Amino acid sequence: MSANKAVFQDALKKASNAAWDQRWDTAIKEYQRALAEFPDDISARSGLALALQESNHFEKALAEYKALAKLQPGDPIPLAHIAVLLERLNRRGEAADAYNQIAELYQNQKQMNKAVEAWRKASALEPERAEPHEKLAAAFAEAGHASAAAREWLALAKLAQRGGEFLRAQQYAERTLAVEPENTQAKFLLNEVTGRSAAAADPGANPVELARRSSLARLAASVLEENTPWQRADNTHAAGADTDSLLARAINAQEKGQTQEAIQAYEQALAAGMTRPEVQFNLAILYQNSLRHQDAIPLLQQTARTPQLAVASRFALGQSYRAQGNVDEALENYLQAMKIVDLSTVNRSQADQVIRLYESLAEGYLAKGDEASARRFSMILLDFLNNKGWQDKVREVREHVELATAAGMPLSMQEVFETPESERVVTLLRGSAELVSEQKLYAAGDLVYQALELAPNYLPAHVRLAEIAVAAGRTADALAKYDVLAETAAVRHDLPKAIAFYRQALNLGGSDVTRRAKLINVLVQNGQLTEALTEYATVGMELETNGQFQKAADKYNEGLAIAQRVGLSNDAQLPLKRRLAITHLKLREYDAARALFLEIRQADPEDDEARYYLVDLHLRRGQTAEAEFELRALLERHRNAPENIEATLVSLAEAFPDNLMIQRALADFYKSQGDTDKALQVLDDLGDRLLNAGKPGEAAIVVQEIIALNPPQVAEYRKLLLELREPQAE
Repeated sequence: MSANKAVFQDALKKASNAAWDQRWDTAIKEYQRALAEFPDDISARSGLALALQESNHFEKALAEYKALAKLQPGDPIPLAHIAVLLERLNRRGEAADAYNQIAELYQNQKQMNKAVEAWRKASALEPERAEPHEKLAAAFAEAGHASAAAREWLALAKLAQRGGEFLRAQQYAERTLAVEPENTQAKFLLNEVTGRSAAAADPGANPVELARRSSLARLAASVLEENTPWQRADNTHAAGADTDSLLARAINAQEKGQTQEAIQAYEQALAAGMTRPEVQFNLAILYQNSLRHQDAIPLLQQTARTPQLAVASRFALGQSYRAQGNVDEALENYLQAMKIVDLSTVNRSQADQVIRLYESLAEGYLAKGDEASARRFSMILLDFLNNKGWQDKVREVREHVELATAAGMPLSMQEVFETPESERVVTLLRGSAELVSEQKLYAAGDLVYQALELAPNYLPAHVRLAEIAVAAGRTADALAKYDVLAETAAVRHDLPKAIAFYRQALNLGGSDVTRRAKLINVLVQNGQLTEALTEYATVGMELETNGQFQKAADKYNEGLAIAQRVGLSNDAQLPLKRRLAITHLKLREYDAARALFLEIRQADPEDDEARYYLVDLHLRRGQTAEAEFELRALLERHRNAPENIEATLVSLAEAFPDNLMIQRALADFYKSQGDTDKALQVLDDLGDRLLNAGKPGEAAIVVQEIIALNPPQVAEYRKLLLELREPQAE
């Protein structure tokens, strides 16, 4: 049996009126009557859920909001109602789950304040759950709220300690102390889980040596504890004592330089069931020192998964692989070690770009298989990591990298360290930047050329020349430089830089369809398909601005074809579909435009723009009933925002001045707002247009509505109505 639109619209109107008057029982019945005709209508189901909630039918309201959440998976509003209802029903765990889902949606929408608020509510409902604390800590750290992040890390440390996860507790306590060195609770907790105080690391040691010392200290502290948390749960007391003895013997032998005795004791401890990463790491280093690389590698692969041992493990893996002649794996692990160091110096918002840089380096490192390149790279890392105060050097290089990034060039630490005379080059470029800020451009250029003499292929120096050209007003020279840099980076398969250089050129050169097409090509190669679609939209809009609507439509279709071929989500395609639909409208291709706007509305029922255009298209096609349906749904969404309703109706009234339904809707709106004068003006103008168009019957309907408003000239309107009816009577 087909749905009855008239019944649906009548029920929806009565339900809305009842809800407005807070007659919830009536509203519920009418919304249910409307849903019997169209079960998936969002506005009717939203109204029913609210009416049930307001009338304290919480379980039924919860069911309706859950149905709405399925119909609108990207909308946090139904989930917010679900969370509130679950709290009222004292289902705290489920409510916390709902708030976590809400937070994720807001995080995806870049509304971090709302996401943080949702995580806070989830944390308050279930204080023992780690996930909200982790999310809050990450959000606060990214936003630079160090104290707030430290509070969450400390909460996580306490949770981990209570759960027997002592290594995690230690890591969170150390992160807290890195921000708040005098935090008494964190110091006490760290001492409890490690048996040591939070002493500063020796700045002169390399990461492998630091990791070895730290691991040895943690193992020694654990031997002194009565209940060692790393023992297997099924160990007997005697077995535990034997494991303690083995570990103590291994530590003692290692400290005395008795390598073979230490190896034997560690091997026996592992065979007894001990799985601590510190044991695996110490044994791996002992194997490596004994040239047993084939035995060291599996252990180091395991310890590389432990954050505090990751850099040391990756670097040690690189050494073992190189000793075996496996150049590819050596280079891969050296790059991973540098990436971890690099990531430790950036905030979360920069992390994705740094990761992409190292992925690009790994792919483009065509020297793989070249022993000389592997040796050179390993020596660079050795020199760097063995250099006293290497942590300070990391910070200095990161400042240089961030300056390069601000200038539009993504850069990795590895590239800086690989540069000949890197410290001197960095110093020269830093001095050049200061001179540019002082407008001493000739002197700035001189320093750059000195840097290029030391490192002719160092791209940041070439970028600085482009900056100087811009500052001197030589835009054409800068554009040429950026184009060459982009093409060079693309040839080297260094796609992040190619993308950055094309964007810098576009920022300088304004609209350039050809250059933007090259950018799109590189974005697609780099797998940045969402960004590529954004660029397709930009190209299309530039063509639209020039009146080239068909070319714009072709460009939008090209972007959508790529998106569909690689299976990009519908949400990512929607902006391009919207532009294509609007372009079809401009080309008077109404059927194609209507099909796209229906797709958009189906994907997002709350898309007001799509509904507006559907009203417009239905009216152009003479489909008054369909237009009225879409218009009612659109106005219903804005029932609490009369300024939006007025703007919508005024816009449609201007576009369709002779449409009786639209003009009457505008007049009805003014009447509902108590603005009789504006309502009279709309109806009077409409009546004149209908009379001039030779439509006396429709004009008579309008005059009747004017008379109902009882204007000062009501007698004249009554006389006009009689005149309009007289021909019909004959």
